[in-house]
Amino acid sequence: MAENKVTYKYLDVARGLALLLVMISHAHGLNRFLIYYYIQVFFIISGYTYRPGRGTYGETIKKKAKRLLIPYFGYSALLWCFYALIRRDGAAMKQSLFGVFYSRFCLYKTTAHEDNVYLLDIANGAMWYLTAFFVTSLIFYLVADKCLSSWKICTVTSIVLLVATGILNGLPILLPWSIDTAGIAAVLMLIGALLRKYEFFDRPFSFWMVAGALVLYVSTVEFNGRLNMSIREYGKFEALSIPFFLVVSVTGSMLCIWVSKWIQNTVCGKFLSYLGTHTIELMCLHMVGLEVFEIVASRFVDVNAFTGAIKWIYVAVRVTAAVGAALAGGAVIHWLGRRFTKTKRGLV
Repeated sequence: MAENKVTYKYLDVARGLALLLVMISHAHGLNRFLIYYYIQVFFIISGYTYRPGRGTYGETIKKKAKRLLIPYFGYSALLWCFYALIRRDGAAMKQSLFGVFYSRFCLYKTTAHEDNVYLLDIANGAMWYLTAFFVTSLIFYLVADKCLSSWKICTVTSIVLLVATGILNGLPILLPWSIDTAGIAAVLMLIGALLRKYEFFDRPFSFWMVAGALVLYVSTVEFNGRLNMSIREYGKFEALSIPFFLVVSVTGSMLCIWVSKWIQNTVCGKFLSYLGTHTIELMCLHMVGLEVFEIVASRFVDVNAFTGAIKWIYVAVRVTAAVGAALAGGAVIHWLGRRFTKTKRGLV
């Protein structure tokens, strides 16, 4: 077990790096070349760490539900109560509660509708990923072993999933729990599992591999245009952009993982690795940390007047504070959960 942790430490670094970019993006926004892969890399890494035959389908899904859905609904309940207390009226809170169960940032693509319906509006916008990952897991664990045993089965399965993704892309609304993106997310996990089968990231990487992936990534991003997996945007060609979306996702993830492997033994790498082992807490709590920090800071200074280096210093402080608060809040909640479990067992 210890050896396995050492071998894949760079994947924790990659998770941490992608997650840090997510948080900075939510705090300020980032260049598109830095962010167009940062959700997809989580699916590829999850596929890469998959080991065939490690349990029955039911057992695996039960573990995924415990790891993903309990935190999702638990943290959602806390955030809903918090916002009900500080600033929301009854009608708004009813819509927010519906949003928790629908688990989608908005009802329509933001580029297709000016008058959208925003659902995850209680600092839980990033939490769509947890339910999306669960639905994707339902598909991936059903087909993974057969796909890894046969290229023919893998190819046919991937084509079916991508065709289904293209068909669902034509729907007028975004489906609950990211059902409409689960097919392409499962393909990303299959790609990760195939890379693991051939130990792709365990092998040394060369300058030319990195340069080739970088050129392909940048040129495809430039050609394909805006993408955002959370709201079913694959590029400017709609369903025809799906292959380009896959190229961006895979090449961007490769670059992220290679950088992580390169820095894994540095101080920065160790910090990112730590963040990567606390993905759920940070995904669930960083946005409320960012919002509260902004509210407090705005009482003392005009944050909208910051520009240049001062602006980026403020963003760094804000993100650092949100990370610290999310980690502390997650630790307290885990401690309370353990105490409750011990008390319950003691009563039984």
